[in-house]
Amino acid sequence: MEFQRAGLSFERVAAIDATDPAVAARAKLVPRSSQNLRISTEVYACLQSHRLAWQRMLQEGQTYAAFFEDDLLLVPDIGFLCADEWVPPDAEVVKLETFGVRVHLSRQRLSIGQKWQLARMVSSHVGGAAYVLRADTAAQLLTLSETLGDPVDQLLFNSSYGFADRVVIYQMFPALAVQGDRVGSHKRKFKTGWQATSILDRHAAGQGSAQEVPEGIGARLTRRIREERRALWKDTEYVVVPHGSGES
Repeated sequence: MEFQRAGLSFERVAAIDATDPAVAARAKLVPRSSQNLRISTEVYACLQSHRLAWQRMLQEGQTYAAFFEDDLLLVPDIGFLCADEWVPPDAEVVKLETFGVRVHLSRQRLSIGQKWQLARMVSSHVGGAAYVLRADTAAQLLTLSETLGDPVDQLLFNSSYGFADRVVIYQMFPALAVQGDRVGSHKRKFKTGWQATSILDRHAAGQGSAQEVPEGIGARLTRRIREERRALWKDTEYVVVPHGSGES
């Protein structure tokens, strides 16, 4: 158990069962998402599971709470999460996870001890497996998600869905958590130095056919150039958030 290795106590909230016919029936009644997509039963069950945890937080009167899905790899030395003092006063959400993609972060960092930093997140960074919410933010999310058909990670951390643009989100750097399937399917990214892997190396490690290589590289380079220009314009850092203890 990852929490036991990290020396953290936790409260387990039983997930909504996506195989339950009643859950599938309710999922079919949910309106299309803000991106005009129909939610699947599995995604609906995941969202409702997070909503249960948010409700539990409010019922227990907690000012902040950390939420973790059960398929994570955690670094061991994160006992500081048990205290509220490390959370910046203006933080409404703190993302503890990395998804292994480049994101825009503020150049200003807040240090937590000698190993960890927090930076304002100023772009999308999906993945909803490990995060901290403030109580009023959890209440806002509960209201917002009552009739939504949005995946929970998109709702929380995709700026095109609206919520992430309206709240103050910090990113833990390095990240404390990564989903296990991200490691299994992206082994090149999560080995030592994966955050510095070049675009060409990443493409070569993919599964595309030879005919897809020029187009794939071109699309990646175009996106990289566009985002690097955006970083200069907005004075941000365009980086991949590493996963680890922060030790050199």
